[in-house]
Amino acid sequence: MLGVYQDQKPDFKDTSLIKFIHDNPQFGKTNETQLLYSGNQSYLLVGLGNKDEVDFEIIQNWAGSSARFLLNKVKEMTFIIPEVNGISESSVIEAVVIGTQLAEFNLSSQYKSETKPHVLKSAYLLVNQSSREHSERLRKGNVLAEAINLARRLGDLPPNEMTPTYFLSEAKKVARTGKLKITVFDEKQALKKGMGAFSAVANGSNEPSFVIVLEYLGDSRAKEKWGLVGKGVTFDTGGISLKPGNGMYEMKYDMSGAGSVLGAMMAISELKPKANIVGVMILTENSPSGQSFRPGDILKTYSGKTAEVLNTDAEGRLLLIDAITLAQKDYKATKLIDLATLTGAIIVALGDYYTGVFSNNQAFASQLIEAGKKVGERYWQLPMSSIFNEMIESDLADISNIGHGGSIPGAAGSITGAKFIEAGVENNIPWIHLDIAGTAWDLKTKPFKSPGATGVGIKTLLELISV
Repeated sequence: MLGVYQDQKPDFKDTSLIKFIHDNPQFGKTNETQLLYSGNQSYLLVGLGNKDEVDFEIIQNWAGSSARFLLNKVKEMTFIIPEVNGISESSVIEAVVIGTQLAEFNLSSQYKSETKPHVLKSAYLLVNQSSREHSERLRKGNVLAEAINLARRLGDLPPNEMTPTYFLSEAKKVARTGKLKITVFDEKQALKKGMGAFSAVANGSNEPSFVIVLEYLGDSRAKEKWGLVGKGVTFDTGGISLKPGNGMYEMKYDMSGAGSVLGAMMAISELKPKANIVGVMILTENSPSGQSFRPGDILKTYSGKTAEVLNTDAEGRLLLIDAITLAQKDYKATKLIDLATLTGAIIVALGDYYTGVFSNNQAFASQLIEAGKKVGERYWQLPMSSIFNEMIESDLADISNIGHGGSIPGAAGSITGAKFIEAGVENNIPWIHLDIAGTAWDLKTKPFKSPGATGVGIKTLLELISV
């Protein structure tokens, strides 16, 4: 439970805090902690780093570090809200709420036979003056944290549990609770519609596959409709073009794009922005079998374009070209954003710090990047010049599913992946592809969160749509 209350700040003149800070001027590195005691009170100091660099992300992680440090030590804590130049107190409250809720999440307690129970039951935020805006941002922070933790939980679940069928059951819960319209296409229905690329990928798995559509209508007068599209490969072996075994267990996170879209749709249903939004999540496994699609196959995509398969491990773009076509053709989306763990090349370029941005509309891309800055998510835009089109040309089909013609194998791999998806964008409507392969999960333990899925993009999508 998180609450806001107004009170005077504690009087520290008789405590050891002032002396500690005076004696340790170097203290205060980001997320550095020091627990002090004074009388019957205990104080946790947590560093914010360079005051000129403090932003939404740093405050969120500051709160998370505080909560994780105290998680199994106390039942109740109170945050003294830091005053930060350029960031309103209400934004600080939202960041603290999100950071605290994310810090508590840890799926391992579901599977480990011996785990310590969490005893932190409530947290309070001490503010200068309570206001309606504070309460609204408190609620927004809780909603966003719940949505992010949903995406994290789905990503962290083992692939023997997190199947397309399981994901569908979670989507139905979100639709029922949020009163969203849900439409589901199974493999036969999708193939009948003409989604030949999705059907080919789905063919290799014994698990049923689905295209899941959630609709939110928040403005009956608006002509604009957002289309959010998520790649949901619940486990990616690479198919016939089998991945190396080392590290393949991480491919349970290949459904993170769909997880973020589902989380975003859940938050949208609760925050109720004045906008119309359709969320398309395409769920399958990519497995080798006697029914798998093969290198050399030519597939008919829902866009009408034919695609030559040169590598079955480049399956995400095959799914997405069908999914964004569905969002446009069947649901009349006028703006498109797709999220996908698409390429290893984006990790080579940007590590796990920035999400790659690819777009056919500079103004739209700039708006998204700016929205990300406000909520502490990092993005970096890469070029999408038409010169890259020649790298996905095919001698036999309209396009090929991996790039070629570069000076080294895999040259411009993230860009050619985005170019393939772009081939399905109709009438040059504004479109953004987010390659989250480097940011969708982080297996390093951090002071402010447990390792695993991150729920990346949800905060940004809500910020962008609400503008």
